[in-house]
Amino acid sequence: MIVLCLGYTLSQFLRISVGVLAPELMDTLHISHENMGVLGGVFFLSFAFFQIPSGILLDRFGPRRVMSIVILFAFLGSVLFALADNYHSLLIARILMGFGCSICLMGSLVLITKWAPSNFSVLAGTILGIGGIGGLLATTPLSMLADTYGWRSAFWISAIVISIIALLYFIIIRDDPKVVDDGEEEIMKDSLNILKIIRQRDFKFMVPMSLMSYSSFVVVLGLWGASYLKDIQGLNSMERGNILMLMALSWNIGSFVFGYLNKFFGGYKRVIMFGSCGIILFLIIISFIPILDLNYLFILFSLFGFFGAFPVALIAHYQSLHDKIHMGKALTTANFFNFGGVFLIQWITGKIIFFINGGALVASKQSYVCAFLFVAFSLFIALIIYMFSNEKKITTGESHE
Repeated sequence: MIVLCLGYTLSQFLRISVGVLAPELMDTLHISHENMGVLGGVFFLSFAFFQIPSGILLDRFGPRRVMSIVILFAFLGSVLFALADNYHSLLIARILMGFGCSICLMGSLVLITKWAPSNFSVLAGTILGIGGIGGLLATTPLSMLADTYGWRSAFWISAIVISIIALLYFIIIRDDPKVVDDGEEEIMKDSLNILKIIRQRDFKFMVPMSLMSYSSFVVVLGLWGASYLKDIQGLNSMERGNILMLMALSWNIGSFVFGYLNKFFGGYKRVIMFGSCGIILFLIIISFIPILDLNYLFILFSLFGFFGAFPVALIAHYQSLHDKIHMGKALTTANFFNFGGVFLIQWITGKIIFFINGGALVASKQSYVCAFLFVAFSLFIALIIYMFSNEKKITTGESHE
């Protein structure tokens, strides 16, 4: 579990890091809000596109080999990001980072399904919660490091850490506690048939929530949160970093809590409704509040961070609907929409802010209002569609069309 948490910690750091650095990157490299939206989101687009292939590879070759090799692309991305002196170099680096980090969580979840399926929700929440320390490191600590040594130093350190994680993956991870039997070998031959996953009835109703659940949180923590706190609330870099750090810490706590809430609420759908409503309420509030005292901003963003952890229940819902031999494909196909949604939302909100703001580097409150309300409305629609899904387990071979 320790090495799995370490890998996810690194993934969280890299995906969130651009958020706290956004004001500095935009100022020093003259990056527009539109391009900043692309730079923040392209990590998730790259991440998303490798989800389905990684599911096939995980089912075919096992997490040990796949995770050890794929994460090395994040090493290349970190090195390139540290060396970059223009927008396009940063863009390529983020693509490599997303590709390399795409395996960290899904490989871990496949391993949990193989070794401890009955504790999936709790162990998944543990990895998300502990691994979320990476999100904490990408806030105030990253801001302090960037102020002292420059933002490039953080990515040189990341490159060193990634090489260590790749080695630990290869040495420590064991794919399966038992030998695959003949029946499972027959199912393995069908590992390329992703359509069986996509065509299932419940999967179709859950996809919109996959698109919106994580993206509605990351669009604030990982992209526009720091800019909003600077442009609208007038906070300095240290104050912004502290708020985002507390927000990330609350997300870590929420990941543990939401891992247990299924038993308390008596079903995944109620947990996801609870979390979604919290996110929607926050987005509406920050769209219309005036300039607030720093203490109130700490409270507000902390609550948002807590509710932002509800996607752990969505992951557990997907896991409960599929047989473990297909788990690699099922979880990574779902995660394709999860991270594809992050790119989509970050790109669209960047377009909204850029269009309403007329291309100026300092965005108006109206542009943030339109962007945040768009996200809130989209999550609300996704929640309505999701409620048509059910929690009945899908058995092998059923199409559920």
